[in-house]
Amino acid sequence: MKKSFLFNAIIILFIAAPCLNAQEPISENGRFTSVNGAKIYYEEYGQGAPLILLHGFGRTASDWKAFIPELSKQYRVIAWDMRGHGRSTNPDTTNVFLHAVAAQDLLMLMDNLKIEKAKVIGHSSGGIIALYVAHLQPERFEAIVPVSAQLNFSTETREFIEHNAKPEDFYIFNDGEKLHGAEKGMQLAYQFYNFRNLTGDPNITSEQLSRIKARTLIVHGDNDFVPVSNAWEMFTTIPNAHLFIVPNGWHMPHEGSLNSADFTRRTLAFLNGEWNNQN
Repeated sequence: MKKSFLFNAIIILFIAAPCLNAQEPISENGRFTSVNGAKIYYEEYGQGAPLILLHGFGRTASDWKAFIPELSKQYRVIAWDMRGHGRSTNPDTTNVFLHAVAAQDLLMLMDNLKIEKAKVIGHSSGGIIALYVAHLQPERFEAIVPVSAQLNFSTETREFIEHNAKPEDFYIFNDGEKLHGAEKGMQLAYQFYNFRNLTGDPNITSEQLSRIKARTLIVHGDNDFVPVSNAWEMFTTIPNAHLFIVPNGWHMPHEGSLNSADFTRRTLAFLNGEWNNQN
């Protein structure tokens, strides 16, 4: 009886073991490349000019699943897992995540994929990274769409994180184990909570914004915890910018049964140069 119980317990542990560090599976469109000391996972869909999709902090490339079918009809769509997210690794295991480092990752990913020039859509942290790369190497970006992006962590953002995103809560809310595996998921939760105290990143200045040559569509929810003043500063400082404020869009103004279709339609028209007859 004891032997039978022990054998069954071992079998259960053996079966359950992979789930203890579960993360999203690799897609049939998924690939890996070495970038800046990290092993970066990305997916490719469609053909045409490159369009890179950057997810928000704590999320993965899968956040773009609903948008990829339409976008990939016209573009070579590339969606990554940012360093330390999903199937990508991060050699830095501290609680400090730097968008400036992730921006360098993106530029190196483009080099690895031999992409000379691209269009980019980035949500939240992905939007921050889009702003970084567009001023670091302005000639490489034809159009960018920062969604719910920030120039710096405002008082309002820091207070929101302090009161609403303690590591254990963030881990559960963002499906930490399901998306990233238990260890990486918890590390991301602590990195996000550390944003409430982090200074110097992001820190995108007006002078840097003025260097951006890409056509820019800034998308922001009118009730985002990130102040709309961030979006307004981008709009008034980036030379060739449009501003789209989404009513009741919160921090994910591109998602939802009503917003996603509208976002896709407007964004494709913008990317295709249909606004102001710009190509």
